[in-house]
Amino acid sequence: MKREELLKKHPYKIWQGKEGKWYTYLPNEKKGRRMVKRSTQKAIEEAIVAYWKVEAENPTIRELFYEWMERKLEYQDICVGTFNRYEKDFRRFFEDESKFSEARIRNVDSKEIAPFLRKAIANYSLTAKAYSNLRTLTYGMFKYAKEKGYISWSISQTVNDMELPRKAFRKVVKEDDEEVFNDDEMAKLLQYLTEKPDILNLGIILMFCTGVRVGELVAIKWCDVTENAIKIRRTEISYKDCDGRNVYEIRDYPKTEAGIRTVFVPNEFSSILRRLKLLSGIQEYVFWEDGQNIKAMQVRKRLYYICKKLDIKKKSPHKLRKTYVSILLDNGVDKRLVQDVAGHAQISTSERNYHRNRKSDQRKEAILSDIPEFRNAKLMF
Repeated sequence: MKREELLKKHPYKIWQGKEGKWYTYLPNEKKGRRMVKRSTQKAIEEAIVAYWKVEAENPTIRELFYEWMERKLEYQDICVGTFNRYEKDFRRFFEDESKFSEARIRNVDSKEIAPFLRKAIANYSLTAKAYSNLRTLTYGMFKYAKEKGYISWSISQTVNDMELPRKAFRKVVKEDDEEVFNDDEMAKLLQYLTEKPDILNLGIILMFCTGVRVGELVAIKWCDVTENAIKIRRTEISYKDCDGRNVYEIRDYPKTEAGIRTVFVPNEFSSILRRLKLLSGIQEYVFWEDGQNIKAMQVRKRLYYICKKLDIKKKSPHKLRKTYVSILLDNGVDKRLVQDVAGHAQISTSERNYHRNRKSDQRKEAILSDIPEFRNAKLMF
């Protein structure tokens, strides 16, 4: 069977010359192809099988990537959405400019990895986060290559030995008013949402007062709700199918292990759940409309629309989550509790990446101007 597979893979025809010899072509890196000749058909087929057997044991980086991805999908280590993201990064870094994807894995030296990664950082002006994605992709592929016996060197040692100063990465400065809703914006937003309490607007309010991710929100079932407590046990994922169409699925576990948690609806907002029950009726999912569960994309588009209508800087549902965490930390809520309800593995994630100043510029100015040392200064001009 293996022999037949390799013969079918052969792209060139096999023919017999007038003198009785058998001919075909085999790929050649320098000339593109080279002619080979044997005395019998069996001998020429043996030459073909021998060539492709060696090639199969020395795949290109591109072939290695898809072989690795196929296994991860088979073992359900990743979902299709994650595969799409990996494939996009692979094409960007390994195919578009570097052509590294065409190299044969056994011909790749460990010393080539560091220059490849450093060039990618410089050529694409990568942030530390974007580089982390590239490193994860590179690490996974070459770790798989060692497991398969294609290479003998360790990618982890190669990557860990790299010297990467922090200034190598592009810095992204995000202003507070881009990352969270300030007090004035939140007041305007809540007033609008409560005046028009349809199912999407109620969902946006629920994100604000619980800090759930938008994918988690649309995956909530009524069996997850007990009075004012909501168990977060699943999330929506999306990906493109073979025809490029968007596919939405509910996955039976949240984004991370830390995401398995219980969130609580503050008493002031408890009426939201009762209102949602009236809207969704006997359906399994809380967010259900027109015979199907509502998609995260619909919630996202609604929030963008409202921001534009209220003249608020455009912010995604994730900014509501950051607003929620900032409010908790501003009010001195126990850090372990903040970590638990936010679904973060470490409190440092909540503090470093989520905690933002929510006061408007006018409010900041008023606070500073009201400091006694500044208010009572006697200027002589």
